[in-house]
Amino acid sequence: MDKVVTSPSDRRKFLQVTDLRRLQNLQFAAKLIVEGFYQGKHRSPFYDSSAEFADYRPYTHGDEIRTIDWRAYARTDRYYIKLFRKETDMNCFLLVDTSNSMAYRGDQSGALSKLEYASYLVAGLAYLIIQQGDKASVALGSDKLEACVPAGGTPQNLQRILVALERASPTGPTGLATTLKGLFGTTKRKGLLVVVSDFLDDPTEIFSALSMFTHKGFAVLLFQVLTDAELNLPPIDSALFEDMESSAFVVAEPSAVRTAYQAELQAFLHEMESNAKARHIYYQLVTTSEPYYTALEAYLSVRRRG
Repeated sequence: MDKVVTSPSDRRKFLQVTDLRRLQNLQFAAKLIVEGFYQGKHRSPFYDSSAEFADYRPYTHGDEIRTIDWRAYARTDRYYIKLFRKETDMNCFLLVDTSNSMAYRGDQSGALSKLEYASYLVAGLAYLIIQQGDKASVALGSDKLEACVPAGGTPQNLQRILVALERASPTGPTGLATTLKGLFGTTKRKGLLVVVSDFLDDPTEIFSALSMFTHKGFAVLLFQVLTDAELNLPPIDSALFEDMESSAFVVAEPSAVRTAYQAELQAFLHEMESNAKARHIYYQLVTTSEPYYTALEAYLSVRRRG
């Protein structure tokens, strides 16, 4: 395949030179994605004139003469055609949540928003997927599917993906289940689905929508992106808590609600993880304070051990 490169004149926000150097050390091999589902370079039972020899068959009238194996003819005095195992590429659908809650940056100055972090993560995944010879597609949506870059495996498609990510902005309420259903309607064959979101929505509806993909034979990966401030309330006396999607707000003392908040949060995260495990879906919680490539390395490490 063509080598994926970026021009210095592109001035892209994502996939800078330092990113590419880190990503080149990661091998996003298909066999690490789902055990027993995609192996090696995704062998298919179809035969074609690709690189891997599979078998012979007798020459029949109508076959092209150039496909005859003359060495086999010299040994057997019979005409045989070489058969090769056709390699099929994998379509990888990368869905980024663009709801308003993804605009949150936490309480650290200069920190990435959850959407920016998700975009870095997805840009890295798209690069690795295309580099290994598969096709990547990126979809964006909040309470509906808003934009989609069709699956492709060329450097040009990677550039289209990067442009779409750079143009993405948080807008609209969370409705991930509806977005997933919209994306499902665009898929024609099974592949890999990666969803990057804070998943601040009803888990029952989310996993009901994800079940459509698993029933079709998709492998599914979930990266839940949260900030440190969401995981651990800041140690301040009082704060104004605002719902980024409804604009509702309430004044509270974090120290007074911390215990109840942590209990609710842990219950929510446990529900996410349990639902994923029950459906053989890979789930990983990541925070915006850790480099996105660390999250990728952690995922690959788990797959290697698996």
